[in-house]
Amino acid sequence: MGSYVYSACQKASADYTTLISDIVLAQQATPQLRTALEEGRRLPSSEQIEYIDYFISLSKQHLNNIKSSIERHRYLISDVEYLNNHFSELNSRLSDLNLKAQKAQQRPELVDPLQRVAMDIGGAQSWLYNQLLEEVRAISVQQRFVMQRLSIAVSVLLALMVSAAITLCLAVIYLHRQRNVMQQLMLTDELTGLYNRRHLVNVASAALTQAQRDNGSLSLMLLDIDHFKQVNDTYGHPTGDEVLRQISKLLRKLSRPSDTLARIGGEEFCLLMPNTTTHDALQVADRLRREIEVNTLSGIDLLANPTISIGVTTCHGGSLTFEQLYSYADKALYQAKALGRNRAESQLPPTEPTPYKNPQAYAHLLISEPIDS
Repeated sequence: MGSYVYSACQKASADYTTLISDIVLAQQATPQLRTALEEGRRLPSSEQIEYIDYFISLSKQHLNNIKSSIERHRYLISDVEYLNNHFSELNSRLSDLNLKAQKAQQRPELVDPLQRVAMDIGGAQSWLYNQLLEEVRAISVQQRFVMQRLSIAVSVLLALMVSAAITLCLAVIYLHRQRNVMQQLMLTDELTGLYNRRHLVNVASAALTQAQRDNGSLSLMLLDIDHFKQVNDTYGHPTGDEVLRQISKLLRKLSRPSDTLARIGGEEFCLLMPNTTTHDALQVADRLRREIEVNTLSGIDLLANPTISIGVTTCHGGSLTFEQLYSYADKALYQAKALGRNRAESQLPPTEPTPYKNPQAYAHLLISEPIDS
């Protein structure tokens, strides 16, 4: 792959400006040679031959310059290999024309045949140079195709490349932007803009490791919108999506900067709270629940404000895996649903202390009468 990229870069960066200039100059020399032959009729014999010799020599010089330019472009040699015989033949015909011009110096009757031969050579030159220009144009089209192929190769070799060729700068910038977009899509929920489950699991694993080092507490909260299916069935899915967006915005506004808020499924959210005890997590849960209950969603005409049920769990010292922590929070959420919704419940691992010595002290965190039965 590295060899291919290097070869492609060389081919794509080849500059054919000098070769094209040589071809254009050679094309201009062809009519000049014919003009020299015509002018030779009106000149003394010695000046006539000298004039003709000069333009024959000039034509041969252009021919040699073109061959030298082609040899400097190794990627062009194979494409014009079929013209090698035409180069040799044209060079030989120019030499032969030079000899005939010398003879015509002694025999003026040979000037007219000499002019006809020069016309034929001129036609051969025009054809050869036109073919070369077509091949160079075709190579230029290939250069653009090679650049498109290189943009794909860069994504594979990006980690190994120390520097990129100037011709690849735009491709590298484009790939960098695309990578950022893809990474953002992989970590966030498209509808709400919150983190998704993939990112939550990664953050939770790191948080559990940190809690183990610091011997600290880590709380996990599951939040579920009550009777959300009825919202979709009654008002339609576009309204349901707007409800999710507005509740997500409110939850994000109420969360601490150190917490990680994610949407992990339909109407279910998760809040990961480092360095947070069960007591503090329950206070946060009740504040979130009350804010959702009293907040009126803008632009949505619902019979009643949505409510949420919350399940809370805590582990100390990173003693649980994320799956275990999630399982306890899910059980607590199920309990909150079973007890009437719009409330917060906790479910702790057997080794964790209960948040309150007196269970009655927890009553202020629950509503007195469930909204939904």
